[in-house]
Amino acid sequence: MSDLARGRYSIGDGTFSFAAAHHLTDLPDAENKAGRSHGHTFTVEVELTDTELRAPGFVADYAELATLGEYLKRELDHRDLNAIFTFDTTTDALAQHITAWFLAHMPSERGKQLHAIHVNIGTTTRSPQHTAVDSFAFEAAHHLEGLPDGHKCGRPHGHSYRVDLRLDQQTSPRRRARIRALLAEYLDRQLDHRDLNAVLQFQPTSELVAEHLYAWTLSQAKGQEAAAVQALRVWESPRRWAEFTQDERSGR
Repeated sequence: MSDLARGRYSIGDGTFSFAAAHHLTDLPDAENKAGRSHGHTFTVEVELTDTELRAPGFVADYAELATLGEYLKRELDHRDLNAIFTFDTTTDALAQHITAWFLAHMPSERGKQLHAIHVNIGTTTRSPQHTAVDSFAFEAAHHLEGLPDGHKCGRPHGHSYRVDLRLDQQTSPRRRARIRALLAEYLDRQLDHRDLNAVLQFQPTSELVAEHLYAWTLSQAKGQEAAAVQALRVWESPRRWAEFTQDERSGR
């Protein structure tokens, strides 16, 4: 879609959860409360990544991940995890188990794209790993063409989008403020309260919107500012996002 070389696209889907009981056994402190039988709502986030997109501009269709959600609800939801597993059911160990299940049961193409699976305690996805993030928001409608009949994204609908721009942590406050102001103005004037299909010359998937905004930000950068732009993430909902970065700046 853009003229950028060596792009990498990532998506995250944190809409999966299960409510379960457990206790931890491998604890250094015998008084640790986690050693007692208790429970959590566990939230699962799947992260996929690729250097190419499939029509109409997806890393993958989120609907393809529904099989994982079905497994979690069928096998783990409202269960005692210690009665199911022989390992200590920490979030890291559960993530490893779910990763192994994903690789064994999901289509091989999705397995090749799998970057990570995160398991968190509570009803929200994991906290951002990067502190040097500037966030923006815009409200917009869109629809996607070329999808199977009946796919809901083919119908006009809308999102409350959030945009996270990640700059190098060493970026000076002056440069950060300039880049932030430019992107905020662009989003406000060009995308906010618009139909994205009417203002963008491509299929407005979150992946392609992220690439577009990344490329636009680079086009406005002066001199060394371009080197500061590391990644741009577009959230179409509080638990689903798409990110674009260039490979040499990815850090993945």
